Amino acid sequence: MDKLLTSNWFVKIISFLLALMLYTIVAMPDASTTSRGESFLEPESETERITDMELEILYDEENVVVSDLPETVDVIVEGRTDGVMLSKLTNKEIYVDLRNLTPGQHLVTVKHRDFPENVDVTIDPVRVSVTIEEKKATNFQAGINLLKQEELPEGYTTEEPIVSPKTVTVTGARSKLEKVAFVRGYVDVSGAKEEVNERITLNVYDANMDEIQGLSIDPAVVDVKVPIKAPFKKVPIKLDQEGKLPEGISISSIELDPAEVSVFGPREDLEKLEFLDGIPLDLSDISKDTTVELDIPVPEGMKKVDPEKVKATIKVGKEDERAFNDVPIEVTGVSEGLTANVSEPDNGVTDMTLYGDASVLENVQTNDFQAYIDASGLSEGNHELNLQWNGPSYVRWTGSPKKVTLTIENSTS
Repeated sequence: MDKLLTSNWFVKIISFLLALMLYTIVAMPDASTTSRGESFLEPESETERITDMELEILYDEENVVVSDLPETVDVIVEGRTDGVMLSKLTNKEIYVDLRNLTPGQHLVTVKHRDFPENVDVTIDPVRVSVTIEEKKATNFQAGINLLKQEELPEGYTTEEPIVSPKTVTVTGARSKLEKVAFVRGYVDVSGAKEEVNERITLNVYDANMDEIQGLSIDPAVVDVKVPIKAPFKKVPIKLDQEGKLPEGISISSIELDPAEVSVFGPREDLEKLEFLDGIPLDLSDISKDTTVELDIPVPEGMKKVDPEKVKATIKVGKEDERAFNDVPIEVTGVSEGLTANVSEPDNGVTDMTLYGDASVLENVQTNDFQAYIDASGLSEGNHELNLQWNGPSYVRWTGSPKKVTLTIENSTS
């Protein structure tokens, strides 16, 4: 019942019935008058101005576009009171019919229908100007402008937006289509640390980036993804060689493609990262020149690496050997206030034999490698330590002796 009472149609019907009753009462002759032969009373008349009535347009919507028409007009209704009142309650229409007109400018008459028959209707203005143009459609790329990029977190950058669909159709009057320079939408990326996904509305602009009204876009709404690139650092790769090559085979070179990868993560952690290791290379199955694909792990605390895989091309050759005599044994890591000397062998030198591909060994000089012992954390006294070495890649070694006696003394004694 409540819905019925609040219905516009219900109110209109009740108003119509009341108006009809009023009309009947006014039109009904007074009994006393008619009994004396007097004539009926004439119904009263009035004038009503209905402002801003919507102007309906009848035209070929598929093939033409109309412009310059007013959206509303005023209507003056004059006649008997009941007719004027009824005209305000019933459905009626003010319209222009353009269906038989050709493209161009025209002055047309505004018409009306469905008003009561016993009223006079005057339309203000009664004639209006209209422009009719042929409807055209053109495809445009949907462009995206990114807003507030300067408000991205430090080190973060945007990549090229991805729009779906990429192309939209703009439809309208030829004269307006000729002015179209851009179809654009806008995405706010302030504060973004991850990919931005939004559904945005497109607009049409001329060469001065002024919006053009009166054109339709299909679709008018597109999906946009804006990739956000975190801070990153390019670092070299260090392979962890595992297993052993078959006897008599040695590596001559390992080439990585790419040789560096981009590591993404917090800026403060990236500053400490010098290289990327922990990438295993199994040598046990390699007996000839081989190319393998290696997975690149994401370091702890980082977001990702790019690329996620690299290719390693391993070239091998027949293993050769080369001897170096009387190589000095260096001592590293001696604590402050102490001195260290090699007491065994007493001459502080060792003989070393290097094994590797002939093309590698022929270029090795004595200053290209180091035989040493590490005295880090050792106190006064004699210490027997393993001989260690630093040398060229893809070369193994043996030394004589392999054990070294180191004597550490207080430098002030």
